[in-house]
Formats: sequence, structure tokens, C-alpha cells
Amino acid sequence: CISSAASDVYKRQLMTIINNDKIASKDKKSAIDQVAQLTKDAQMESAAELMLEAKGFTDSVVSIEKGSADVIVNAGELTQQQLAQITDIVTRKTNISADHIVITPVAVK
Repeated sequence: CISSAASDVYKRQLMTIINNDKIASKDKKSAIDQVAQLTKDAQMESAAELMLEAKGFTDSVVSIEKGSADVIVNAGELTQQQLAQITDIVTRKTNISADHIVITPVAVK
């Protein structure tokens, strides 16, 4: 996943700051907070993806950034009921409100 790879690079950069003795404590604290948020977001993404798969939405990808979620679902199109179910799952697993969730169906062959 491109998002995951970019996140990994960003996390490595933050860890370099955290482990650098020449960086001020307040800058290290900011880096530590950012790493903690990245980890929390990754856990929520994974939890939402697992629940979506359990409900039959295979190969779904959830990406969380700055309080919003993008959800890509392996489907040509989705019914209103399916959209509501996906929104409910993502809201419960991420605590992100429905108005900050974007669901995109993409047919994967």
C-alpha cells in the first residue's frame, strides 16, 4: 500500500529525530506524539479493514489522515444499505464521524 509505505518512511524520519541527542526535548516530544498518532491511526485502519472483510467487503483499504477516513471497497457499485453498513463499521472502529468518511467503490478484477 502506497499510504503505508509513505507512513513507514515518515515514521522512520520521526524516529531519527527522537534518537538524535542534538535535538531539543520539545522537538522530540512532538516527534513522539506524531509517532503515537501514526501508530493509533494504523491500528484503527487495520481494525476497520478486518471488520469490513468479516462483513464480506474483501480487499478493502482504509486510510486515516487528520481526522478523516478514505475507504476503498472492491465493488463495482454499492447500495445505500452497503454504504450505510460500511460507514457504520468505519465510524465504530475509528471514532470518525460519517461526514468525514469518503467511500469509493473500485471493481478489482
